[in-house]
Amino acid sequence: MNKLLAASAAALALTVAGCGGSGDAKSSSSGSNTLEQAVKYAQCMRENGVTNFPDPDKNGRFVIAAGGSNRNSPQFKKAQQACESQEPPGMKDDSKDVAKAQTEWLKFAQCMRKNGIQDFPDPQDGRLKVPRDRINVNSPQFKKAMTACRDVANVGGGSGNGNG
Repeated sequence: MNKLLAASAAALALTVAGCGGSGDAKSSSSGSNTLEQAVKYAQCMRENGVTNFPDPDKNGRFVIAAGGSNRNSPQFKKAQQACESQEPPGMKDDSKDVAKAQTEWLKFAQCMRKNGIQDFPDPQDGRLKVPRDRINVNSPQFKKAMTACRDVANVGGGSGNGNG
């Protein structure tokens, strides 16, 4: 499973992978450089109007929570452009990975709907966003659908408890 799918599967229902994942650190110095660059990027994004842009994790990767920054908003795109020079390595998704993730997440979404989660959305641009204002990820029905669908299309891994 490629990095995009793995990151998305781990984040299902609770968060949505945002901005791609950063490259794996090859050494401690490259890892710290990536983290430093990711911190600067996050600061730049906030300074350019994306006030709820998250800090990176200890590996320099970003996860944008459901209901967080809208990657398609004009403000986000403007900030992204302004901060492009500070963008850490591995931020841009490979178009092949995005296309594969789109196909795989679509199968997963169809399975969720088939298993009783009628409002479960289709993915967009290889990412799956679960609208938690409309879908209760802690409901028994959602958990049952997750269990039924977690092995569909190489995505949706996790414990079946709605936590990823």
